[in-house]
This record gives sequence, C-alpha cells and structure tokens, in this order.
Amino acid sequence: MRRRYFSVLAIIIFLAVSAKAQTPNDVLNILVRKGTISQAEADSIRADYAIKQQDAIAKGKTFALGSSRLLQLSGYTQVRYQSFQLKGKPDGFDIRRARLDFQGDFTSKWSYRLLLDFVGNSGANGTAATGGALVSPLLLDAFIAYKPWSFLKITAGQFTIPFSLENLTQDRLLETADRSQVVSALVARKEDGSNNLIDSIGNQNGRDLGLQLSGSIVKIGDANLIDYYLAVLNGAGIDVTDNNEFKDFDARLVFHPFKALAIGTNYYNGYDRFTSSPTKDQNRIRWGAELLLDLDRFTARAEWLKGQEGLNSNPTVHEGWYAQGSYFLVPKLFQFVFRYDTYDPNKYKKLVSNTYYVFGTNFYFNSWTKLQVNYSWRTEAGAIINNDLFTAQLQLSF
Repeated sequence: MRRRYFSVLAIIIFLAVSAKAQTPNDVLNILVRKGTISQAEADSIRADYAIKQQDAIAKGKTFALGSSRLLQLSGYTQVRYQSFQLKGKPDGFDIRRARLDFQGDFTSKWSYRLLLDFVGNSGANGTAATGGALVSPLLLDAFIAYKPWSFLKITAGQFTIPFSLENLTQDRLLETADRSQVVSALVARKEDGSNNLIDSIGNQNGRDLGLQLSGSIVKIGDANLIDYYLAVLNGAGIDVTDNNEFKDFDARLVFHPFKALAIGTNYYNGYDRFTSSPTKDQNRIRWGAELLLDLDRFTARAEWLKGQEGLNSNPTVHEGWYAQGSYFLVPKLFQFVFRYDTYDPNKYKKLVSNTYYVFGTNFYFNSWTKLQVNYSWRTEAGAIINNDLFTAQLQLSF
C-alpha cells in the first residue's frame, strides 16, 4: 500500500512538472474516475503534495545569497526581551545581534570568511570591566583558510578560539538564550557583567587573532576518530594588534568513539594584559573537558573549565561546570531544555559561587525562525540575591 501510494505521488509530481496544461489536482481526478485510486487516497495525496510544496518554498527562501561559490551571504538578527527580578534593572527589549556573514571558496583548497555584527559591542581597549567603549559595526571573523589535505587546515586571521564546545557553537545555534557562566567568564566573553561573568581580557566574543592548524585523523570506516586544533594567538583580543611580546598557545583534542558521542579536552596558556591592569603582563591559563551525546531527538552536553590568572605565587583560580539536556517533544518543532550551571569566581574565597537552574523551550516556526523562552533561577552560596531572569528571544535568519 505504501509503495503504491508513493508511486502514484511520484507520477503526479512528474506530470505536474512536465505537462503545465494539467495540474496535480486534474491528474488526481482522472485517476479517481478511472478507478486507479480511491477518493480517500486522492485526498491524502493532495494533502501530502501540498506539504511538500510548502517545504520546497521554505527551502527556496533559506538559501545563501550568492552568484557562485566565491560569495555566499547569510545572516540573522535576534530581538530579545528580558525581565529582571533584581531591583534597579529595567525590563525591556533590545536588538541583541544583527549579523551578516560573508564566506566563500576560491578553490577546493582556499576559503575565507568575514562576519560582521551591527550591534554595538565593547572593544578590546580601555580599563572598563567590559574592555572599553562600544564599537559598531564590529568585525568578529576575518580569516583565510588553506586546506592542502583532508587532515590539515591552516587558518590565519581573526577566528573563534578553539577552546570549549560551547564557545565554538555559533550564537544562532545555541539551545539556550545565554551561554553558561564559566564559558562567559573564562573564554574571552562577557555574558552577565553585573555578576562578574567577564573574562579578564574583556569581551572578545570568544575570538582572537592568530594562526591555527586543525584537522581530523585516524579514520575508521567513514568516520574520523580524532579532531585536533593547535593555535598561536596574540591574546589581546579582536580588532587590535598584540599588546606585549608574548604569544598565547591553545590546544584542543576531540575523540569520537561513536558517531553520536564526542569527548574533548582543552588547554590554553597565555601571558596577557588584563582590563583591570592594562600595563602589566600576567599569566592566563585555562583547562577544560567536555562531553557531547547527540541522538535523534535528545542531546546532552557537559563541560568543566578551570582558569588561573595572575602571578604563580598568588594566583586567582576560577572553576565551574554545567550539564545540559535537550529533547524535541515534537521533532523539529518544539524542544525543551534544562541546564545546571555552577561557577566559582575565586576558589580561595568562601561563599562566592553561583548556581543557575535554566529552564527553556525552543519553538521552531520554520527553518529560519526560532523563538526561545528561558527562565534562569539563580542561587548564591553567600547572601541571597533576588536576581532571577526571564528571557524571550526571537531569531530570524536567512
């Protein structure tokens, strides 16, 4: 029955394309009159054909704009509403991100990317906690990549630091509206400045300038067992030249024992100038471990990160981790997310850690529109602060 159904559907689609004089509805009526199919089967085929037509139209609207592989243009914007429990922080709307992404392939080996954000972001210079005055538009990615072999890719320019699974996840693909506390505080980002979730080098959107070697090795069947990343970075942030004589080093390994499972480890060692002491070079070291399980409708991920800053004799040590699970209650339409997120900004101080319990839902209207609704229930090891946060974010991409 199922084979017959799809065979008839294929015939109708073929006739509709090749013979403009007859519509699919006309063909169905002829088949019903001849007794080839029943009226109920015809109605079912009409409904299925209508859905396929809508999907085809939707896909046609989401292709990257470009006349050739030399230029592929895409982008997205995020409109956000936040409601703060904390007194003194007004609720309201804002444009969180508005980005244009230019990328392309000159040949099978050479490629490039330029990513711009037209929403103001704090720059790298200055002594403010966020790293300086607002810069808009802000150049996020600007790199050239050369891939001579399948196991080696050389990237030069400004790119996302190859440290942390969540840091390497694009903003538009996040399952929660905000990143975890520990990634915001330790991987050149700023998510919540009021709670000191700002990296010591300021808000760099998780990026830096440098040279990176990456690739996949140890192939088993059609899958690669190991992904590797090695990077030499300025350590000063984005859109600026280096501010000292030292370079930062980053290494990342990800193992894929199974197709659905990834286990990663990260290490970063730098000697940088912090926004709190812009004329003094200090150690900035990071460690990390991660796990990702990606099944059909269920995804789980967890990360642990530790950071050390300052002199070796008297360093500041930060540590945190999160565990997150998401499940599609309705495939490709409605998703539920929960995350346990804890962070200690100073291991040598008592009662300064924070734990967030994030409850979220994602509703996918179609392939280019997503609505995220999050409630972050926030607890403190020390004095209780009423700082829970409700966030609703609408994203439109093309």
